Amino acid sequence: MELNRSQKLMLFKFCAYGFLKNLRFFEPLILLFFTVDKGLSYTQFGELIAVREVFIYLLEIPSGIIADVTGRRRAMALAFSSYLVSFVVFTFASTFWAFVAGMILFAGGEAFRSGTHKAMIMRHLDLEGLGGKKVHYYGITRGASRLGSAASALLIGVLGFCGGGYRLIFPATMIPYALGLGLMLTYPAELDEKTERKAGLSKMLCHTADSFKSLWDTEQLGKMVLNASVFNAFFRVAKDYLQPVLRTAAISCPVLMAVKDPQKRTFIIIGVAYFFIHMNSFAASRMSGRLVERTGRLAGTLNWLFWALGGVFCAAGFLYESKLAIPAVLVLFLLYTLNNLRMPAVVGFLSDRIPGPQRATILSVQSQLRAVTAAVLAPLFGRIADHAHLGIGWVFLGGGVALLALGVVLRLKEPGAVGEAQSG
Repeated sequence: MELNRSQKLMLFKFCAYGFLKNLRFFEPLILLFFTVDKGLSYTQFGELIAVREVFIYLLEIPSGIIADVTGRRRAMALAFSSYLVSFVVFTFASTFWAFVAGMILFAGGEAFRSGTHKAMIMRHLDLEGLGGKKVHYYGITRGASRLGSAASALLIGVLGFCGGGYRLIFPATMIPYALGLGLMLTYPAELDEKTERKAGLSKMLCHTADSFKSLWDTEQLGKMVLNASVFNAFFRVAKDYLQPVLRTAAISCPVLMAVKDPQKRTFIIIGVAYFFIHMNSFAASRMSGRLVERTGRLAGTLNWLFWALGGVFCAAGFLYESKLAIPAVLVLFLLYTLNNLRMPAVVGFLSDRIPGPQRATILSVQSQLRAVTAAVLAPLFGRIADHAHLGIGWVFLGGGVALLALGVVLRLKEPGAVGEAQSG
């Protein structure tokens, strides 16, 4: 891809953003941070995740409006600032309600960042006449993000081995995020693309009502959106429970017995595990298209991946309850494989079958339903994990049974276009 000097500089900045943004040292340890280091119950952790999901949803629409009206650079600077303040709160707070405040600040960062940076890249490509190279361009920037995730996982192991412990994961993340804030201030003003867009509460409520109404235009479309939302919500809530399973595996792993400190063993195994998870995620995303081509049935592939997720939940829960933590970890790796195989296929299913004017609305509905479902699941999973006679194994067993049943209810057919279904 031929670029001039200024274009190469902006590509470097976009890649630097992706790399820095994905240096989230807290992410593979967040459940252990709150439950082991801060002493919260699994139920309280689930409630924090519910707060995060609800506030990302509530702030998503106004954050987009603010980004358009005040400028995208300011919105991105606000996002990084909100992240940084939340990291300070998480580091020094000791009460549940303080953590709730920190999670609201974190949700603000997520809402203001989501979509805004992609819009800035699109604006740059349009201004520079590089629209025809967008696939290659996005591939480069996404590669930088994956590299950041992999580097973050390896550095977690180093941090733990050197005795950093849980107390340093958020201060360590402040460094790349402070650099990210500084990076935003160097972006050119031409990427702001301000508008005079205005929208009050009534317009937001009408938008939401119209979005949900569109679900009932056709049974197949509503079922697909529910199917995708439920799958994604179960994955988002359950994936953090891999961390205590890894912690249990670290205690019994013979390879790590030379390391006497159990916390160091936990950090090492989590760092190595998440490094392979991120590499696996990259490979699985690239394999999705080939999987659909081989089966020749997009809806059928999505159905089998849904049931496979339920099977992985059940298998992991059974192995963990049988005190086989290391095999349970290996099975749980498949959570990420299935999610990354399925996401591109979902986008393909929706984009091929929804008329262009409805796409933004349907994707908005999917995001809203995922947030609501996750907000319900997170405290429920926490209560199951805290239950004296159940525990983490039953989080996966119960979730697996629910997924298998929902897979039958939300089973997809191989339809024609949405318009054809409606006319028939």
